[in-house]
Parts: sequence; structure tokens; C-alpha cells
Amino acid sequence: MVIRQGSNVPLIARHGPSHRSLWWIIAGGFLAVLAGALWLIAPGARLVPSARGIARIRLRGWGTVVRKAAFFSGDHEIPLTGLGRLNPVERIASGESGLIQLTVVGPGLLQWMPWEEQVISFPVSTPGIPHLAQSTIARPLGPGLAVRFSEPVARVQYQMAPHGPVHVESPRTPSRTVVLPLPTALPSQHGTLLVSAAARDWQPFGPSSQVSWSSVPYVTVARAAHRILSPVSSLTVKFSQPVQHPHLSAWRVLPVVAGHWHEISPTEFAFTPTGPTGYGPGAAVEAIIPGGHAGPEAQTGSVMASAATLKWTTPPGSVLRLQEMLAEEGYLPVAWTATAPVSQPTLNYEDSAIYQPPQGQFTWKYSHLPSQLKALWTPGQMSVMTKGAIMQFERANGLPVDGIAGPMVWKTLIRDRLAGKTSPWPYSYISVTESFPETLELWVGNTMVLSTPANTGIPVTPTYLGTFPIYERLPFQVMRGKNPNGVPYADPVYWINYFNGGDAVHGFVRASYGFPQSLGCVEVPPSVSQTIYRQVHYGTLVTVNPVGVPPAPAS
Repeated sequence: MVIRQGSNVPLIARHGPSHRSLWWIIAGGFLAVLAGALWLIAPGARLVPSARGIARIRLRGWGTVVRKAAFFSGDHEIPLTGLGRLNPVERIASGESGLIQLTVVGPGLLQWMPWEEQVISFPVSTPGIPHLAQSTIARPLGPGLAVRFSEPVARVQYQMAPHGPVHVESPRTPSRTVVLPLPTALPSQHGTLLVSAAARDWQPFGPSSQVSWSSVPYVTVARAAHRILSPVSSLTVKFSQPVQHPHLSAWRVLPVVAGHWHEISPTEFAFTPTGPTGYGPGAAVEAIIPGGHAGPEAQTGSVMASAATLKWTTPPGSVLRLQEMLAEEGYLPVAWTATAPVSQPTLNYEDSAIYQPPQGQFTWKYSHLPSQLKALWTPGQMSVMTKGAIMQFERANGLPVDGIAGPMVWKTLIRDRLAGKTSPWPYSYISVTESFPETLELWVGNTMVLSTPANTGIPVTPTYLGTFPIYERLPFQVMRGKNPNGVPYADPVYWINYFNGGDAVHGFVRASYGFPQSLGCVEVPPSVSQTIYRQVHYGTLVTVNPVGVPPAPAS
């Protein structure tokens, strides 16, 4: 609006396009809309990668369809099928380059337009040959073997033997890792197989490569400390792999003592005795750990191939203390008196004395013992006299008779000493001389209670010389064997006391006695053998003296 000065009448001026210009604008807009619509409905296509096909089609335009699709490599044409994913109808080698040619058309009512049919070409290359990412595989336990490749694969071909059957495994979707359905792997197994792969279903398999695999090893266990073990210290075992499920309740420790297992680390476990004496002195300690799934299971799932028995020993107790206690309890021909007597000994005192014996003095209990017996006594040293005393003590207390001062012997010795219990039998001893006439003497306490002619072994089967403790006693037995001439014998004998292998003091009927007649035993008249049998015991010493040692004089 324009206003002129000095006039009361407003003047209005109109400006704008002419009618012709307006029509041109409307026509141009219509053409632009029409061109856009024609572009939108015109057929077209583009290719995107496909995990399984050679490519995937993305169509453009209303009603667009693919009339023809083909892969060209040189002069060779391979038809392609598929609505969205293009797959060749025959195999195409890995890494082959070529063209994909698509013929796309619009809807039928518009196909009269020249642009409604398009032939589009795309340069493509097929996926290369997949290669193994690793040829040596550490295989976990269980079924299957995971094989890794350099790129995703659609098919895997494998042989578990050079001339064995060929298997093909196809994952749901192409993957770099394919699990081959091999049988369940157990610990410490290994194997090889030939493997080849194809990146796509329509590609041939590449060259075969060898894969070597090994499963996790079996779990092993060993002592984590020296073989010598203190009676009250923990025993420690160490495993080759971290243990996830130890199943400690199935582990055993021998001898059976109070205590418990506990974990030090995933590879180390210890058993700690809780009793005052632990395993005891001179103990053969064993830890028995079961194998298989009843025993420890590692974090890898592995187990022990079989049960393992680990062994330790505890230091033996003092021989001097052993002799002191055997003497106090009446199993030796000597007595012992402590320098500083303890009026009321306790269990702790006795346990400490096993390795630190108190001071004292030994004296002979009997004044008329033969010199051969006295010569066997050495304080502080293990001897046949001490062994015989242990055997007699074991027999008196219902223990296995072996003459070894193990944990149960010490435990029972301490128990008897605290209870004031002593030997139920007097000390006995047998002396045999091969000087003519051969004689057997039986000593009980301070007295020689019996002296009788005896027969020892003939020269080809002599009675062994030396001192031995009686280890087996039988009232009757039919002894069987062969005479030196090879003729078998089966002789009934009575009141038998075995002291050295097959040598025994026993009764046997002979016309006379006093010279070598037996095959190694010491024979006496049957009536005399019964008296001997009633006076001696397990552990009674038998000394066979050589020719030249006369019988001891009667006291």
C-alpha cells in the first residue's frame, strides 16, 4: 500500500504475476510430480552380500520382478535362482570373478514403456577357499570337536581315518566355528582327521588339511612334601590340575586316625590329624584317593584314571624307650628303674617320652640265665631279644604278631603302662646245642625247668644256627614235603613251635634222641614237647648253638 500526502483519498496499487506465468508454474509442478512418480515405479535393483547365496537382491520400483538372473564368467553362463537370495544352479569355484546380470521388469500394464525393462550388470567375486585357523586343537572333554576357520563356512567335510567314511556337517548359518559330532572324548586321548570346507553350499570343498587334537590329560596326584612325616603334622597332596569337586568324603587315610581334609588351594589339599598322638611312631601312613568320578574332578572335567595310594612314614619311636616300657611291663628278662620317677604319668608325658626317653638304669631280673641269652641284650639297639618281647606283647594284647613296634604297639604299651598292666606270662627261653648228645634246655624265669635229648637236622638239611623268636604255634599238624631222596613224606607231629621258616620245636616219635635225624626241625619226645608247649609263648627265643657249645649247667 502506498499513501500520497495532502490527499484524503487512499490510493491502492496491485502487484503479481500475469495469468500466463501462473499456468507455466502449474504445468512445471505437474511434470515434476509425474517424473518423480515415474522414477518411483521404474524397475531397478541393487545387490547386497548374502551369507549363503552368491548375492541378495534389493528391488526398486512398484511391482518390479526379476525376469532373469545369471552369473557370467568369461563365455560361461550359469543361471541363478531364488527370489531374494541368488543361488547358482551349479558349482562355482572359490574366488572366481565374473558378472551377475539381472533383467528386471515393472508391472505388466506399464511394460510398454521403454524404461520398464532394465538389464543391470554387477561385477562380483565368489568367496575364497576357507582355511583352518588352527591345525592343533586342545579338545575339552565331552562330545564334538570345535574346528575354527579363517572365514564363515557353510559346509565342512571330514574323515576320521585316511580311508574311512566321509562325513559332511552343515551348520544352520555359516560360521567360523563348526562343531563336528565326534564321539565323546575321555581324558588323555588324541587323534587326527582330514578336514575341508566350503564357504557356500554351492561351492566345492577346498583341499583337505590335517587337524590334530588332544583332550585334557588325566589328573595325577603326588606327595607335596617329603616321605618322612611327623606323627602329628599334616600330610599334603598336590594335583596336576585345579580341582573343582574334590569329593573329600571318599578319601581315606590309614591308619585310621581322627582328623580332617581341607583345601589349601585348588591344586593342594591337606589332612591334619587331631588326636594327641597323630599317626603314631613308626607308622606306615597312606592316603588313598579314588579315581574316576568318585574321586577329585578337575575344573576341566578331567578325573584320575585310577585310585592313587600315596605313602609316608613317621619316624620310629626310641628303641631305648621301647625297651624301658617292655621291661617295666615284664616282657624282658631285665628291669628298668627311672632316675627321676614320675609318680602319676600322663598321656602327654608318655607321648613326649616316645622320642625323648627318660634316663634310668637296666638290671637283670634273674641271676642264673645262660650266657647265650645275656649276650643278646643291648640297651638302645633293636635286637632279637627286643623283637621277641614285642611279639609276646602283641600276642598278649591281641595285636598282629610281627615284632614291629608300629603305632598300635606304642599306643597299647602306653595304655597298659598307665593302667599298670603287665605280662601274663613269666619270661621263657629255649637253648639247643648240637654238641653230642644234642640237648634242648627250657628256662622259665630264673630256673632251667627242663633238659631233654633232642634231634636237629641232618647235614643235607641242617637246622639253622642262631637265635629266633617263636612266631607260630600249633598243637598238631601233618607236615608234608620231600625227603632228600625225593620221596614225599606226610608226618604227624605234635605241640609245634615254629621259630625260623619251616624249623620248629615239636614232638616226634623216634627210637632214640640226641643226634641229627630231622630235616631241620628240633625234635623231642612227644610227651616232653607238650610240657614245652605249655611253658613257652609267641616271642619266646630259641637259640640253636653250634657244635662246641655245651649245654648250660643246671642251676
